[in-house]
Formats: sequence, C-alpha cells, structure tokens
Amino acid sequence: MDGVKGIIITPLLLAIVVTYLLCPVVDYLEKQKLSRAAGIAIIYLFFAALLLLFCLDGIPSLIKELEQLASALPEYTEKFMRYVTRLENHFQRYDLPRGIRDSINESTRESIRQLQSALTINLEKLSQFLMVLFRQAFALLLVPLFAFYFLRDNALLKRRFLQFIPPPSRPLMESALHEIDQTLGAYLRGLFIISLSVGAMIYAGLLILGVQFALFFGIINALTNVIPYFGPLIGALPVLLVALLQSPGLFWKVLLLIVVVQQVESQLITPQVLGRSLHFHPLTVIIALLLGGLYLGFFGLIVIVPLAAILRIIFRHFYPLILRAVKKNNGEG
Repeated sequence: MDGVKGIIITPLLLAIVVTYLLCPVVDYLEKQKLSRAAGIAIIYLFFAALLLLFCLDGIPSLIKELEQLASALPEYTEKFMRYVTRLENHFQRYDLPRGIRDSINESTRESIRQLQSALTINLEKLSQFLMVLFRQAFALLLVPLFAFYFLRDNALLKRRFLQFIPPPSRPLMESALHEIDQTLGAYLRGLFIISLSVGAMIYAGLLILGVQFALFFGIINALTNVIPYFGPLIGALPVLLVALLQSPGLFWKVLLLIVVVQQVESQLITPQVLGRSLHFHPLTVIIALLLGGLYLGFFGLIVIVPLAAILRIIFRHFYPLILRAVKKNNGEG
C-alpha cells in the first residue's frame, strides 16, 4: 500500500495541485492562438530553467545549512540547558514550597530531554525524507507527466467523467464541478502566492538579521504557512529557538520580524490574493484542522480544508435532489 501511495497517489495529488496552479496560464496562452500542448511546453521550459538555477545554487546551500544544523545541535542543546538553569536559579529566589520547586525542576529537565530527543529524531527524519525524495525521483517525474495530460485534456476528462453520471443528475454535477474548479483553483493559487511571499520575507529578514540557517527556515515557513491558523506558529517556533540560542537580543528582533510578516500577510496580501475564497467560519476551520490532524496526520492538516470545501459544494448542489428522493420514499412508505 505504501508503494502505491508513493508511486501513484502522491504524484497524482501533486499533479492536481500543479494543474490548478498552471491552468489559468495555459488558458491565456491558448487565447493567444497557441495549442494547449505548446503552451504547457513553454511553461515547463520556464520552470525547468528555474529548477536548474535552484539545483545549482539553492540545493547545495540548503544541504550545507542542514549539515551545519545537525552539527550545531549538541551546542544548541547545551546553551538551552544553561538558559533553563538560569531560569531555575531565578525561581529559587522565590519562596515556593519545596514540592512545587522539585516539580518545576523535574518537569524542566524532562522537557529538555524530550526536546533534545525530538530535535535529534526530527533531524534524522528530515535527512531520511530527503534521501527518500532523491530515491523516488521517478515518482516525482510522474507529477509533470500527469499534470501535462490534466492540463491538455481537462475538458475531455470532465466530459468522460460526466458520462458516468446518470443523465438526470448531470446538470447538477456539471454545475458542482464548475464551482469546485473555481473555488479550489482560487484557493490553491492564492495559497501558493501567500506561502511563497511569507517564505521570501522570512528568508530575507533572517538573512538581514544574521540568523543562521535562513534559507532552511524560509522554506519551512513557506511550507507550514499552507496550514491555516496553526501553520505560522509551527514555522515560527524553531526560528525563535535558534535566535534565542544565538542571542537573547536577536530573539526579540526575530519575534518582531515574524509579527510584522504575519501582519503584512494577514492584512495586506491575504485579503487581496485569497480573500475568503472558501467562506468558512474560523471555528469550522479549526475543528476541521483538529480532525484532519488527528486522523490523517500532517497530510490531513494540509488537505482537510479544501476537502471540506469540495464536500460542502457537492452537498449544496445535490441536497435538493436527496431531499426529494427522501420525501418520495417516505410518501411511498
């Protein structure tokens, strides 16, 4: 099952995302009298050039930063322990009951052990992930292949899909597919632009402030930003921890940077690029994220909100039909 997921399902899902991102560009080139295949080829050549530049410069820099982070981990752990020891000594000045003091000290030591273990395990997992990524290059090559056919034959694929729908329900399904395309496309393209913007701003800010591993943390923040509400917090924590261990003064500068970036993202970029494209109440999104993370892990945090939007669109279009069928069955009963 894992082999099927890695070789077929994951590239297929990534290809769908790529299709939604590139479809407006392909449509525009088609209006300029280019065939869809030629337009896709031009876009692929452009991104291949960008990928080549990133491979020549970005990937070596990223690998170097990961190696430096792995080698600096023991030093960072030692610094963190000294910092926590100072906090413990500060607490000793207060006349707390002995039981409470012992509980705080034991909890702190256990937290340090867990943090060190978690950092070590996560770095090992990250290294293993990168190795698996390179080993599964064939599966990744399927993404542009799948996306090519989705982009070229999307109208044909929709017609073929609608042929499997009973004729009375085809207009409803066609309407639902159109709304899903519009909503999901706007959401994914907006999310891509926002995440790229946040990652670039974090990277540039960390570079100016002199924070180590700026490229790595910029990429991490771009990736985690796709998770609504919780993503920025997940991306900010490791950056703040490294900044604190470099210098307490740097910690406050990085905190200010993250607050400014998030304010720019939420007040300026998101309303213009994304708006409220899914029209979900924040509480609904939070509950969906909790359920997605609980049952599907990190992958669930990413896909649960657009999946909920798709289900809501389908339900809204087919609810009258379902209601009529239920009333008809009750009447016959």
